[in-house]
Amino acid sequence: MPRGSISPGTSKMCDGGDSDVERGRQRCQKNAGLMWNNLWCSKDFSDVTLHSSDGVAFKLHKLPLVARSPVVSEAWKTPEVELVDGAPLEVVQFVRQFPFVALKNFFYALYTGSCDIIKDRRTAFHHFCTDIYSLAHHFQVQDIMDMSYFLMKNRKLPSNAVEIYLLAVEVKDETLRSDAERYIVSRRQDVMKSEAWLELKDQKSPVYTELLEAMALV
Repeated sequence: MPRGSISPGTSKMCDGGDSDVERGRQRCQKNAGLMWNNLWCSKDFSDVTLHSSDGVAFKLHKLPLVARSPVVSEAWKTPEVELVDGAPLEVVQFVRQFPFVALKNFFYALYTGSCDIIKDRRTAFHHFCTDIYSLAHHFQVQDIMDMSYFLMKNRKLPSNAVEIYLLAVEVKDETLRSDAERYIVSRRQDVMKSEAWLELKDQKSPVYTELLEAMALV
């Protein structure tokens, strides 16, 4: 048979046209998702160990970290990079600032593209969206930045509203800051019981004064 020709058997396989191609694509995407989820669940072949701010050690794989983050990729490419437990020192030091639950949510999203790892609402993705946004921003993982930003704008809680406000001030996002301020003012009785609010009060932070003034205007 001449090179490039299609056998009769192959032509029958193609009879379904675009619908078969689309079904095949969906199966491939599903299998790829299962692969990354299985990799997350199994620590076999893990070659990196990181530590959280609360002292929990957890194992990861170099491949998804390098594939998803240009910052991590560049860190590994640096000549004579200093590795600690398999990871570049700068990655280890930055990650160590965050609690384990926030890191677990972030890295699960990095592996799988999903924020559904933890069903308990007290430890779910949206409770840690400020930490996760900071991690995604530092490591330049745009889709996780987008997910956490959406949650910061649309699913604020009394427990994290002040943190969202502080982050908005830090990254100079006026839209997010304004949204957080409106929420804090509207839910002030609950927000003023939160740990973040009490810390602001103890620190006599300028942000504390700003928010008190905003509340007084209502």
